[in-house]
Amino acid sequence: MRARYFVALKHVVIAQDLAQTILDHDPEAEVVVGRRPEDLAPDHRICVAFVGLAPDKAQAHPVIRALLEQGTRLVLLGEEAEAAGESQDWWVLSRPFTSDAVLALLARAAEERRGQVAG
Repeated sequence: MRARYFVALKHVVIAQDLAQTILDHDPEAEVVVGRRPEDLAPDHRICVAFVGLAPDKAQAHPVIRALLEQGTRLVLLGEEAEAAGESQDWWVLSRPFTSDAVLALLARAAEERRGQVAG
């Protein structure tokens, strides 16, 4: 099954850079790029969502809550996310991010999914 990713950042160039890094790592992946969480169709099953929201806004957002309920790994970007740090519900991709940092998060998410399947 092909992996699906969602990238929602207000800066389109940064979102495209992140999407390209994902595709360079996994050319078979589907990457949905938007400027906000509402740009994601409700029927999408996403393994990792990269979202530019503060943690409190992410937790209160209905689309993000729905993604979390379906088991999506949430990765937040932005100053407020960096200040808050990681939690059980989200990871943080600190800026400026590198391809290696993105790839490390993708590997971490894949390992987490393997653990859920095995467990």
